[in-house]
Amino acid sequence: MNADSTLISALHKQVQILTTAVQALCTQSGTRLNRSQFADRLGIHRNTLATRLDQDRSMPRPGKDGKWLLADIIAWESRPVRR
Repeated sequence: MNADSTLISALHKQVQILTTAVQALCTQSGTRLNRSQFADRLGIHRNTLATRLDQDRSMPRPGKDGKWLLADIIAWESRPVRR
């Protein structure tokens, strides 16, 4: 393993640790995003979000109040992507 791959591996581990910490904080606070906020986070229009939700069953679903738990969004964003 060369120095670059060692550094990348260490950075990846740190990102995972930070992601887990942020997710835990969001779970404790119960932070929720509305449709527009979730769409903004994804960089898409809020109407496009509805289409994506129909197409991608792995995406988190809104609660009864129509909002998404930020902790669920972070978990979904940090999942390994299957190709």
